[in-house]
Amino acid sequence: MRTIQGVALRLFKANKFIVFSSILSIAISTMLVLSMILFSFNAQDTLKSQLKQSYGEMDLSVGFNMDQSDVLTPKLVESIDQTKMVDKVSKVSIAHLNLNKLDSAIYTVGVENDYLTKSRYHFTKYLDKESVVMNKGLARALHAKIGDKFLIENKRYTLVETVNDLTATGAAPDMLFLNQEVVKKYIQTKQNNNAEATYLLIKAKKGVNPLTLSNEIKSYNKNLRIDVAELDYGIKSNLQSLHIFIVVLSVLVLIVTSLIIISNFELLLYKMRNQFAIMRSLGASTKQISKIITIQSTAINIAGICLGFILTFFSQRSLYKWIEKVFNIPTTPSEFSISAAVIIAILAFIVIQLFLIIPAYRSTKVLPLKTMEKNEKLNFSYSKARVIVFKVLVGISLFLIVCSQVLPTRETYGPAILLISVVFVLLGFVLIFPILLPKVLEWFLPYGQKLFGQEFYISIKNLIPQVRKNTAIILMISSLMIIAVFGSVTLRTIQVSQQDQLKENYATPILVETRLNNTKINPVEFTKVVEELPDVKSVSNFSTLGLAYLQEEGKDINIDYAVVDLKRLQTQGLISPLKSKVADNSLIISERFAKQNHLKVGQAVQLGEFSEPKQAVEPNGSYIVTSIQKKMLNGADAYLDWSNRRFMDVDFYSLYVESNHIKSAVSELEGLKSQYPEIKISNYEQSAKEADKMFYQRWGIFILVIATLVVSTMVGVFNSLVNNIYSKRKEFAVLRAMGVTPKGLRKVILSQVNLYIITGLIIGVIMGLLMTFILLLVDPGKFVIDYKVIIAVTLSMLVSSTFIFWLVGNKISSQELSIELTNDNK
Repeated sequence: MRTIQGVALRLFKANKFIVFSSILSIAISTMLVLSMILFSFNAQDTLKSQLKQSYGEMDLSVGFNMDQSDVLTPKLVESIDQTKMVDKVSKVSIAHLNLNKLDSAIYTVGVENDYLTKSRYHFTKYLDKESVVMNKGLARALHAKIGDKFLIENKRYTLVETVNDLTATGAAPDMLFLNQEVVKKYIQTKQNNNAEATYLLIKAKKGVNPLTLSNEIKSYNKNLRIDVAELDYGIKSNLQSLHIFIVVLSVLVLIVTSLIIISNFELLLYKMRNQFAIMRSLGASTKQISKIITIQSTAINIAGICLGFILTFFSQRSLYKWIEKVFNIPTTPSEFSISAAVIIAILAFIVIQLFLIIPAYRSTKVLPLKTMEKNEKLNFSYSKARVIVFKVLVGISLFLIVCSQVLPTRETYGPAILLISVVFVLLGFVLIFPILLPKVLEWFLPYGQKLFGQEFYISIKNLIPQVRKNTAIILMISSLMIIAVFGSVTLRTIQVSQQDQLKENYATPILVETRLNNTKINPVEFTKVVEELPDVKSVSNFSTLGLAYLQEEGKDINIDYAVVDLKRLQTQGLISPLKSKVADNSLIISERFAKQNHLKVGQAVQLGEFSEPKQAVEPNGSYIVTSIQKKMLNGADAYLDWSNRRFMDVDFYSLYVESNHIKSAVSELEGLKSQYPEIKISNYEQSAKEADKMFYQRWGIFILVIATLVVSTMVGVFNSLVNNIYSKRKEFAVLRAMGVTPKGLRKVILSQVNLYIITGLIIGVIMGLLMTFILLLVDPGKFVIDYKVIIAVTLSMLVSSTFIFWLVGNKISSQELSIELTNDNK
């Protein structure tokens, strides 16, 4: 045993450079795998945390729509509560109660003191029948402190807590939280019914599918509205996209890891096979050779895994701070999970050990002469089966892509189908690539000779027979670019989509709104006051939405209208210029509403308004369709001008403010709160910063992983290329003997290396864009290519390779020619 260990150690010393490179390769691979999987855990936990932040511990929300006559009666609530699959039910009552200090109806939530409502609405204090909780924005407007007394519906309540505003998506509503019994009695008295609650928060028993429970509850009353927390569209979309993102990225990382291992161990196995063949010819048994391989591979693997584990540990602890400082990106790094990391490292050890043992172990089963013959073989045989399988995989992929877009179940199974199609496309590419590349190079050879000279021709001519054997290097570079393109394009697309949504919400840089439903602000006067502020450029106003009826052929069609200052809206460009002069009976309608009701510009229409005394729609006059607009603010179907006094079932709602000096204008508007205390001011610049902050906090770890992937893969690629170049020193020596100058030799080396890199980069960009495009079909929208990342990775690869292999070329060309010609590269 000691003799075998000694032989293994001597082989280590003889090949110490390659052994070190192999250990480094495994360390990098381990670090990549650990980082990606730990990131995946953290990302999933982050989304679960966000889901919990939005919905708390509830699984279902059960109630009736506000426009339905049905209510949650005590008997119905009891039936739901006694369902076997239900673990907990919490009653919630919703009303608009008058806050006497503001003389305004505030959105009020009646809640019970249990974990469901506390996790849903994020309050912690016990709410008795004389306590109230409000959001911080409202508390600031009221200058309220904990312990202050407030009259709500003329009854005194004590403020016991304030909760955060819901600011993630823009302006948040003011809210009050009272004991559920208080709000329930108010609703029962005002509406004269026996409603036990407005809706119920339900926690299912462990192991129960919320969808199964929802079907059971639906059987009690078919009109019930049931919302499943996991099926919220926004959260569902985020979970789906992130899950696909992580799965695809993990597959790509595994591909890169495998290619790095194969490429780095190619030269080690090349040298060891010849040494093993010599040992076999001297009488060594298969068992002895097997033990040497096992000892070597295990030692290399353990050293690489441990080094990778340590690198991952320190990258988790320290690199987040570095990336935050360098890129000015706030991150949310997770704690390093030792137990999870150890399990992942052990699995990585097993996988890598298979990569190490299987190829080398096969060499021990071959006779010495056969081993040497196989070792020196430059090419492989490829059957037509590869081409057939490639065509089949591409055909299946196209079929799956079509199915993902047209099947009725596309929302449920579409993401998985697209993911499978991407895997098939990548597999097809890996199969066909080694066959197509030599043909492409053969075609390009005469053109390359004309463009780059004789040295280029020689280098590529010598390279073509070895392309198939060294496809791992090109595939490694391609995988790097696929990851870089996929990651950067996906991130950029998400960010731009988020920004576009924010721009939709902010028609102008500054938005001024009222907190009150029945505000006494005169919109015309308030507009003039704001317009006179020094840093305000222009102002337009907007009312709350009112309900009118388009009376046509005996039908009354609902139309949501807003009263606005049409001239000011035109000045700000919020509506397209009107061809005719604004009149009292001018009506601006949306393109959608016009198409639905077949309306045209210049057409006269009859509008009506609901009469409470008569309980019927009464005509309110004839109006002329003055313009049809593609985009309308706040979901309005129509605009009327403030000069029209016939429709006034609206109040002031908001001002759209333009300014060249946002901060100064916001400061001046804040000064108006003493005169108009109910207004709240928000601006696009600040909201965009908050949105970006939230975005980068969520994706900061991913950005770090991408950067680590790029750097680590470059190290693996260059290490493999250096090994490849050194394994062909005799070829270069022959070229020198034939009269190739040191400069020409450097050109040959750089031509070969850069051809590998450029080919890999081009293929990676194409495959990355194709793969990203396919996956983004899950949520079709803008496809934003991040050229900066692609160019940065490309230049870093080419510049680094040129510098490194210029030095390698110098070193090889300076070696003693006689020694190099007798060097067997073993």
